[in-house]
Amino acid sequence: MKYHNQILEETRAEMKKVLTTSNSEIDFLSVSIQTKNEEIDKLNDTLKRHTQHLEKLQAENISLRSQMISRFEDFHLVNANSKYTEKSKLDDNKPTVLLIGTSNTKRINAEKLSPSFTTNKFTSFDLEETKQAILEISDIIPNLVVFHSLTNDLKIKSPQHCVEEIQDIVKLALQKWQNSGCIISLTTPRLDSVIFNTNGQIINALLKQIYDDNKDVLLVDHGNMLRNGNPIAELLSEDKFHLSDSGVSQLSANLKRGIHTALNISHAKFKR
Repeated sequence: MKYHNQILEETRAEMKKVLTTSNSEIDFLSVSIQTKNEEIDKLNDTLKRHTQHLEKLQAENISLRSQMISRFEDFHLVNANSKYTEKSKLDDNKPTVLLIGTSNTKRINAEKLSPSFTTNKFTSFDLEETKQAILEISDIIPNLVVFHSLTNDLKIKSPQHCVEEIQDIVKLALQKWQNSGCIISLTTPRLDSVIFNTNGQIINALLKQIYDDNKDVLLVDHGNMLRNGNPIAELLSEDKFHLSDSGVSQLSANLKRGIHTALNISHAKFKR
């Protein structure tokens, strides 16, 4: 019996020793985990600061690009030497531009778009409203009609249908204002839907094919709103479809460049 009690005491002592060792290891691991968590928190803070700094640099870069685009030809215009440029150029009076566009053009300041022409702006949210606007406008005889009208309809209509409608709209405008030219602003990139963005790309490609040899219609491509072929998120608002302030600035710069090219206005004339 005494022997068994001795064995029991030895076993208890050994278990206590093991338990003490385990507790020490647990404490050590707990301290290590806490230290690692603190390091992770520091790394997250550093990452957050770097991310904020990067976003700031990207915003500054976009702002600089928007300023530069108004001075340099760093985006592609289709049919830049259109046949109506000479007849649209006026010696004494500013040319009149009629801009009809979706909500993405609402924040474009028509008065400040360019000192070289007078801009009359109308908001039409889809292609049907654009047609109606052409029919209703009676007090303006434009030298140039600019359409930014494709971004909404592509969500509910096929690319081919959208292209056919914008063709009809261009014909309607050229028939009503026979001495004017037309600009079609191609679809802007978007991130709300891969399908919608792809539809926009298809529409752009089809229009380039159709108007490749047409000297009455100029296309403005917004390819500078892409980075490595992907939409630039900073140019879009939170809904990933409407343009942010930077996006509107870029759209405005692109349209201004296209209008100056179409009206054959010297770049030196508006560099300020």
